[in-house]
Amino acid sequence: MDIRIADCPLGAKCEEIRMEGTPVLHRCPWYVEIRGVDANTGKETADWGCAIAWLPALMINAANESRKGAAATESFRNEMARQGRKTREAMLAPGHRTLPHGGAEACE
Repeated sequence: MDIRIADCPLGAKCEEIRMEGTPVLHRCPWYVEIRGVDANTGKETADWGCAIAWLPALMINAANESRKGAAATESFRNEMARQGRKTREAMLAPGHRTLPHGGAEACE
């Protein structure tokens, strides 16, 4: 069985040379270069392709980046909660039960 890439859903060609007196390269506005780092190899990559065809991969990448951001936010929140507990425990420890301005003992 042969596998062929279908024609553009917009009816265009990615790149086409037309003779208009001199050869002119006509490029579809959806034909774009994507640059980034390959997650599997860590190498920088640059590839030309149709933006419509890139959408599924870009959506997966965006979801992964969003997940990383949410995990970082949760980690930060957990650390701040831990620090808040330690501060509260230090303030309630014996010897720290005086009011900051009056020096009198705090109410129990």
